[in-house]
Amino acid sequence: MQAVGNTFIKLSSITLLALSVNLVGCQTFKNLTGAKDVNAVETAEKSEQSYYNDAIGQIDKGRYVQGVEELTNLRTFYPTGQYAEQALLDMMYAQYQSDKYEMAAASAEQFIRLYPSNPQVSYAYYVRGVANMQGSSEGLKLFKLNQAERDTAYLRIAFANFQELINKYPSSPYAPDAAQRMTFIYNQFAENEMSAANWYIEREAYVAAVNRAKWVFQYYPLSESTPDAIAVLAYSHEKLGLTDLANKYKTLLKINYPEMLTSNGSVKLETKRDSTWLNKITFGQLGRSNTTDTSVATGEYNGATKTQLVRNAAQLRLASENTTPANAPIANR
Repeated sequence: MQAVGNTFIKLSSITLLALSVNLVGCQTFKNLTGAKDVNAVETAEKSEQSYYNDAIGQIDKGRYVQGVEELTNLRTFYPTGQYAEQALLDMMYAQYQSDKYEMAAASAEQFIRLYPSNPQVSYAYYVRGVANMQGSSEGLKLFKLNQAERDTAYLRIAFANFQELINKYPSSPYAPDAAQRMTFIYNQFAENEMSAANWYIEREAYVAAVNRAKWVFQYYPLSESTPDAIAVLAYSHEKLGLTDLANKYKTLLKINYPEMLTSNGSVKLETKRDSTWLNKITFGQLGRSNTTDTSVATGEYNGATKTQLVRNAAQLRLASENTTPANAPIANR
């Protein structure tokens, strides 16, 4: 009888253990399949709808930090709820509006990774580029200066972000403004080199000026700085006594940019360049993703249609980061 009793106790223990494993397995399965985390929901102070309504209410009043807090709580307590995806879209917008550009870019990156098939994913691509174009929150202080004279790391990242957007979603409502921003950044890189070239000319360092202008002519041929680059090449070669080369560049000017030559064939060279036009370009204003937002379609397209603008931008390339001009960048010029 004792043996039978022991056997019964062992079987009962095994049965209870198996039942426990099954219950844990079922709970784990539910979590993995996307069911709500009961414990998380129970600790939430408000319903998912309330969190979202309160967040949008704060955002509409311009209280972006509070809005981000409400949206963060929503995604914490209802990670797979009906508002989870839209909450992240609204969060990146609110972060951007509160000058938290790095956080906005990170949220956009997260959305692209988690929800690649969401109909509004192109908005996340756009926000990522716009946020990176602004740089860090501290770097915004530099944005009031000529962009050609600031650190270009964030601009390079933003250019790649916009390039990915127009390649993947050329018909997106955000593509034209992204294309214009690409064109702006492309011109900034060229302008940076021309600022250096003119700095050298003022100091009669004509070989160095040639190297900088040649860089623009070679790597940024579609930029607004191309006429000035050819003028510097013609002028500097003439100063160096390389008449044949100087005349070749003068011929280019005569054919393509005759206004860069005087009536007697001399090069019109302005070393004090007015590049303020770069900072007068009007971009679309970032709006929320779920609103009827036409502001991104109202940028200045310089006479080009939106489709042409996107196609033209798709041809632009920045010089490799590992490729540098013959002369190092000039500090404090």
